[in-house]
Amino acid sequence: MQSNCIRVNDMTQQNIPGARHPDYIRAILDRAVKMIAEGRLESAEVLLATLSEEPSAREVTAHLRGVIAARLMEKSAAQLFFKAALEANPRNAEAHAQLGLLLLDERPVAAAAAFAAALALDARNPDWHVALAVAFHRLGFVDRAKDNIADALVLSPDHAEASTRAAAIEAETEERREIEDLSPEDEAILCDALFAEGTRRQRDGDLARAAVIFECVLKRAPTHAFALCNLGALRRVSGDLRRSVELLEQAIAADPKLVPARLALAETYVAAGREQEARAQFEIAIEVGPRNADARAAYAMALQRTGAPKESIPHFHHAILLDQNRPAEFYAALGTALEAMGMRDRAEIALRHAAALAKTS
Repeated sequence: MQSNCIRVNDMTQQNIPGARHPDYIRAILDRAVKMIAEGRLESAEVLLATLSEEPSAREVTAHLRGVIAARLMEKSAAQLFFKAALEANPRNAEAHAQLGLLLLDERPVAAAAAFAAALALDARNPDWHVALAVAFHRLGFVDRAKDNIADALVLSPDHAEASTRAAAIEAETEERREIEDLSPEDEAILCDALFAEGTRRQRDGDLARAAVIFECVLKRAPTHAFALCNLGALRRVSGDLRRSVELLEQAIAADPKLVPARLALAETYVAAGREQEARAQFEIAIEVGPRNADARAAYAMALQRTGAPKESIPHFHHAILLDQNRPAEFYAALGTALEAMGMRDRAEIALRHAAALAKTS
């Protein structure tokens, strides 16, 4: 172990921190991973510490040091390392899940938020669904626990822990109540965890369950702007335009700069035939978020649908300048607008691009 430390120190002295060759960094990381697999945790920690000031390796170094600390039962240190990894990359699903495992016994609220974040990024891990179910069950959200156990069993029908916990929940005779009297900080964390769960259900097309979860959030936090926004959008989809407007107006009152709420309200106005009010909301959304490609795209597509192709085209072009990675329906709408204006060559290009995107989606 000592000779390894000397050799690593000699190597780092030949490199300026923050300017090391990528191959050198990769070699160090690969070696550390091998040491962790072999159980040589202290040696791996010493090796990884040499990269602690390397910006390009900050996320993976912190993550691996978190794994080491967790295996050494140094829970506080492990939490700090995983949080550092998430500061470097908030989309590190594995780090969210590892943090959730560390928090599960002592802070189920924070654990629920961590696992909900992990599953929002990658919902294919049955173990994470089971862990989120455990957290929700401890907090009294039995239906949410059942949902995630069911998800785990869909992903892995022979998952032993999921089957055991499903049977245990069904065998319970005493009704569990949702947790109350949380601190303001934990209440906010819990609502965000539930919101993340609802958003994942909404994204996956489970709109009825998503609506139930958003309503649960709003019972606990009536001014939760994001829950108001998403539930308002769902009410439009279900055809309840009046309720959609009410919820979205509440979302905007809670956060006037929430662009998705402005866009959702505009779409509800379009569905209700209130075109001038829709235009006003689209224009406010663009004013609030001038570099928001989604706002430009939504306005362009709404103008095209409502028979204003000439007005729509500049907004289509502006959206593309901000972000050309738009979905097939965007380019199909652009093609239709261009065709309506007699620009057939350009329309054909847009429509072909839309068809190509549709094939790959």
